[in-house]
Amino acid sequence: MRWHAEQADEAFWDNYWREKVTPAYFSNAFAADLTGDEMGRILLAAMTARGRHLEAGCGAGYWVAALRGAGLDVEGIEYARDLVERVNAVCPELPVRYGDALAIDCPDDTYASYLSFGVVEHRQDGPEPFLAEACRVVMPGGKAIISVPFLGPTRRTRARLGRYEAAPPTPPFFQYGFTADEFMTLIERAGFVIDATHPLYVHRMLLEESSAYRWLYDRCFGRAWRRAGWSCAAGPAPPGVAAAGSGPLGADPAAGGDDLYRRICRNDLGRTIAGRPPTSADRPGSG
Repeated sequence: MRWHAEQADEAFWDNYWREKVTPAYFSNAFAADLTGDEMGRILLAAMTARGRHLEAGCGAGYWVAALRGAGLDVEGIEYARDLVERVNAVCPELPVRYGDALAIDCPDDTYASYLSFGVVEHRQDGPEPFLAEACRVVMPGGKAIISVPFLGPTRRTRARLGRYEAAPPTPPFFQYGFTADEFMTLIERAGFVIDATHPLYVHRMLLEESSAYRWLYDRCFGRAWRRAGWSCAAGPAPPGVAAAGSGPLGADPAAGGDDLYRRICRNDLGRTIAGRPPTSADRPGSG
């Protein structure tokens, strides 16, 4: 499944984060209670207190700051130079630097865990090079925690009902959405062993996909849910979900092999957790 919208290039992300990068943004991140967030709980459970951790494509560095606030040694790389300069100016103590997730400037087996939230789906030729580089930099026995947009039961049902476009919309390609089996296959081909997959933020996905759910939210429970912190606009919400595709992506097996296209909305999230085999010799192509 393909989303079409504004290109996910440096200018896009610089514009997206321009007004978010403030001292208050980082103060809130450092003080965040990760046990109260779906993604935060998964990260705390999967990441070890020992060793260094990398978020590849960290944006403004929210999760770098939040996880450092929780006592973890996390650093981030980001491809948008202007954004990195802005982050460094506003929060110089935060270890965010310019870097390319397709060619990370570090030796093999450097990090105890590799984090990537809503990044790998933006490569039109497929996410494989990102995953291969992740496997290179994660030490044997380490973890990769990766999110991509999820083509789950709700969206597959909508596809069968013909709710998505059958031809590419006018806006250019933005990202792919994947089924869990597709993405797990890609992860395993890169050299990881799947530990777990987790669909996340179902509420946000339903707000995007279901007009009935939006009506219920706005008319019946909106005020109470917003007071309880369920607002779709609240929180950092990076684009992403656990699932994938192989080769040049586009065909969706769940929809009878026809390509599906959707105009952009990036709220449905999930998480794939994968572990490196215990030795480097187990990496594909080794030996």
